[in-house]
Amino acid sequence: MSVPEVGDRTEQELLLDVATIRAGAHLVGDFNPLHHDETVAASSRFGGIIASGAHTSALLAGLATRGFGKKSADDRGGVGVDYSVQFLAPALAGRTFRMEWSVATLERRKSGTIGRLEGKIVDTTDDVTVLTGKMTVLYFS
Repeated sequence: MSVPEVGDRTEQELLLDVATIRAGAHLVGDFNPLHHDETVAASSRFGGIIASGAHTSALLAGLATRGFGKKSADDRGGVGVDYSVQFLAPALAGRTFRMEWSVATLERRKSGTIGRLEGKIVDTTDDVTVLTGKMTVLYFS
């Protein structure tokens, strides 16, 4: 089985343009005009379209799965058992973001290995962290 090691990291960059933000917000059922209506968003404190928190937190969770998840057909993988995020700044449309996770701790048990991951999304334009996250994963052994 493929269990990550403490200190292992995974990261990905992505551009969140207006179309992607609208689609993501629609997919998660977030119809706040800040994610859809450029006129409303332009007159807001953010000055334009921003990504939905549900969308950005789902993107970060997905990276944990791709980076530290099942690696082969015979790998038993694992499941997330806890996930929390803190929103620190808006994710503005048209910006490039770096999503990253690192393995903070591992605890081996009879039922599997408990991994505690720490993650964040950073706006690469001005190096501002827009979201931090923590995830606990049970890796099957």
